[in-house]
Amino acid sequence: MIGFGAPMLTAQPALQNFGFVMDLGILSAVVTGLVLLPTVYAATHRRPGYSQTLYRAQWFDAGVWIAKTLGRRGARVVGRWAGALYRVTHPRTVAAVRGNLALTGAAPAAVRRTFANYGETLADYFLLGSLPRPDAEALVTERIGLEHLQAAHGAGKGMLVVTAHLGLFELGSLLMNGFESSLVALSLPEPSPALNEWRAAYRRRWGVETMAVGDDQFGFVQITRELTKGRAVAMLADRPHGNQFVPVAFPGGAVPFATGPVWLSLLAGCPIVAVTVVRLPTGGYRVEAHPPLQPRWLPGGREETVEHYTRELAAIFQKVICAYPDQWYQFVPLSPSR
Repeated sequence: MIGFGAPMLTAQPALQNFGFVMDLGILSAVVTGLVLLPTVYAATHRRPGYSQTLYRAQWFDAGVWIAKTLGRRGARVVGRWAGALYRVTHPRTVAAVRGNLALTGAAPAAVRRTFANYGETLADYFLLGSLPRPDAEALVTERIGLEHLQAAHGAGKGMLVVTAHLGLFELGSLLMNGFESSLVALSLPEPSPALNEWRAAYRRRWGVETMAVGDDQFGFVQITRELTKGRAVAMLADRPHGNQFVPVAFPGGAVPFATGPVWLSLLAGCPIVAVTVVRLPTGGYRVEAHPPLQPRWLPGGREETVEHYTRELAAIFQKVICAYPDQWYQFVPLSPSR
């Protein structure tokens, strides 16, 4: 702009007009490229529910090294401070957590505790990546409902192990120890192939396979095939993707729950076992398997059937989530209008 603006200082009208037109074009391009387009992009593209800077394989490796070096107590202290720092520097995420916790009827003070608890939970997650299985199992101080898993597995029809973003839910896989078939954990593709492999290798330490699935119908075919082989498949239900969900009434509003578990159960004829993981005041974790849910087709047809059993499944999680709202790690806005 300085270069093309110089002719405007001359006494020649032609040069003045030339400089003016060129500077006007450059100024329009600058405003459009640096102000208008970023604003439009931010308004029309939803940000992912994770930190694009921190959610990388090398940082996960660093987390495992820090947890192993500092030990559980030191890693938890660092994790709590990291959670507080993240809360201060990410107001958009804080707003999402505040809105989600309001759905549970939790007090506003629960927002601060949620980030601190999540930092400590991440510390335990990374610590698990360096512990042998006996030490990892020692983190689970209460095991409830193992008979439900054994009964569902003994039927030989496979089973869906459904959980929520509650506590250190990866610990639920330790309940599968001793079963003949390994657990298959469903996962959306990670932001990078390196992180895909990192998460898969992490789960393999506990004998858990990872199946990356998308939004296409072929994923249902793959999952159903595993269930019909008599295997256990683990999935999350409290963060649906797309429009396949049922809004479930919570004390402060409606929370969407995925209908996928019920559909898969109906297709494969297998039971659903809800598993919840929460951290206790003692520092250990309670892993609880709830009584199996066996969906059956209702006279009203598929919509009535799917809605009815999705609400039954959600009722199990609602009770635990409302009892431990500051361990419900939902960092993206939840809305039935999604």
